[in-house]
Amino acid sequence: MAFKQMENIGNFLKGVGDYGVPTISQFQTVDLYERTNMAQVIGCLWALAGHAQTKGFAGPHWGVKIADKNVREFDEQTLRQGANVLPQQAGYTGGATQAGMTAYGTSRHM
Repeated sequence: MAFKQMENIGNFLKGVGDYGVPTISQFQTVDLYERTNMAQVIGCLWALAGHAQTKGFAGPHWGVKIADKNVREFDEQTLRQGANVLPQQAGYTGGATQAGMTAYGTSRHM
């Protein structure tokens, strides 16, 4: 009986892999059979639900849909314009200073 149950779990994992769920999202057979890593089993079911929504499953939805690919093509002029933008991460803060700030531990005068 145990061999048949483990074989069924293995068949499920093969089907999940063929359906498109990545190996990193799948669980090991012993995780379910011995109930040692049920979080991984549930994570696999979430991943399977997301792939089912992506492939057009019309039944009840569980989990989130896997994002569609969004490839963008920019021409050379647009790429050159982006090189001239100075992002906030570069250290420029728009002239903000710490003028008027009090030191730590000093009281506020109201």
